[in-house]
Amino acid sequence: MILTQLSVSGARNIGHIELRPGRRINWIIGPNGAGKTTLLEAVFLLARGRSFRGARHGPIRGRGTEILDVAARFRLEQGATSERSIRFVQDRHDSHYLENGRRLGGIRELRDRLHVRLIADNAQQLLEGPPRIRRLFLDWNLFHVEPGYPRLLSELRRVRSQRNAWLQHGAKGPTVWDAPYCRLAQEITTRRATLVDDLSNGLRQQAYLVERFGSAPQLEYRRGWPEHASLQDLLRDSLRQDQERGYTFYGPPRADFAVRFRHGSAVPSRGQTKLLVFCLQLAAQACADRRHGPPAVWLLDDLAAELDRPTVKQILDDLLDTGSQVFVTAVSEGVPPRDTSTDPAHTLFHVEQGTLSGSAKPPAFG
Repeated sequence: MILTQLSVSGARNIGHIELRPGRRINWIIGPNGAGKTTLLEAVFLLARGRSFRGARHGPIRGRGTEILDVAARFRLEQGATSERSIRFVQDRHDSHYLENGRRLGGIRELRDRLHVRLIADNAQQLLEGPPRIRRLFLDWNLFHVEPGYPRLLSELRRVRSQRNAWLQHGAKGPTVWDAPYCRLAQEITTRRATLVDDLSNGLRQQAYLVERFGSAPQLEYRRGWPEHASLQDLLRDSLRQDQERGYTFYGPPRADFAVRFRHGSAVPSRGQTKLLVFCLQLAAQACADRRHGPPAVWLLDDLAAELDRPTVKQILDDLLDTGSQVFVTAVSEGVPPRDTSTDPAHTLFHVEQGTLSGSAKPPAFG
C-alpha cells in the first residue's frame, strides 16, 4: 500500500495542502499548531471513516469552512503501475466517499482499500484504557485475515441482542438463545486467543524489548468468563442475575488481554508503554503479513515525545525493514541536527500555519 498523492482542504486550520509522499519515511515538520497532526488525521479519515482525535479537538472540518475535502491516490502494491483514488467530501449538510470518482454508500465499501496503523499521543490507551479498546484492536486485526470473522461478530451481536430482549421480557419459555450464543462465543474466543498467542510470540522476537524491560513481555488473554467454567453452565446459573441486569453478562463482550512481565505487570513509564504499543502493532502487522493480509500505512504523530533517540531510531529501522510507507511528525525545534537529506528513504515536508512552506532537513535519530 503506497500513497502517491494526498490533497487536504478545509481540515481544521489547513486551507489547502497537496503533497506527493515518498515511498518510505515521510517527515512532516513544523511548529505546534501548524497542521502536522491534521495531515495524519486526514489519512486516518480516509481509512477509518473518523478522526483519531478526541472530542475536545472538535470536528475535523475547519470552523467557518464550507467544505472539507480529503483525497488520495494510491497503489495497492509496490511496483504496481495502476492507481486508485479515494475521496471524502463533507459540507454542512452531507458527507460522502468516492472511489475512482464513483460515489459510495459509506466507509464500509472501502475497508479492503486503505489500511493504517497509528501511534499518536493517546497510544498508551491501548494498554491503559478500558477493555473495549483492546477488544477492538483484536477484532480489527482479525477482520481482514480471518475469513468469516465479521459474520461471526455480527451473529454474536444479533443472538446476544435477542437473548437480552428475552431477559428483559421475563425470560419466559425455553432458553433457545443459549446454545447459539455459546457456539459463537467459542468460535470468536478461539480466533482471538490464537491471535493473542501470535502477538505474544512476536513480542518475544523483538530483542530490544528485553533490553528495555528486563524480560520478554507476554500477553495473557481473558476470554470473558472464568477459565475452567462452562459458558453454558454459567448462563444457566446466572439467569436470575442476568434478568435483573437486563443483559447477558458472560461472554466475548467482556474479553480482554493484559501484558505480563517476569517482574510484574506494571509498565513503569509512558515512554515504555508507547514503545510497547508500537511493538504490538508491529507484531500485528507481521501476523497479517503471514496470513496474506493487507499492508498498512503507518502514522506516527510526534514520535519523539516520551521516547529517547535510540528508541526512535530502532522504531524507524524496524519500519524500514518492513518496506512500509510511514508518515511521522516532528516539531522543528526538536529535530536532531544531523543531515540525512541525501538519504532516498526520507522525504521531508515542512508545514507552517496550515500550508506547505520552504524546506528543512530530514531528521536522523542516530
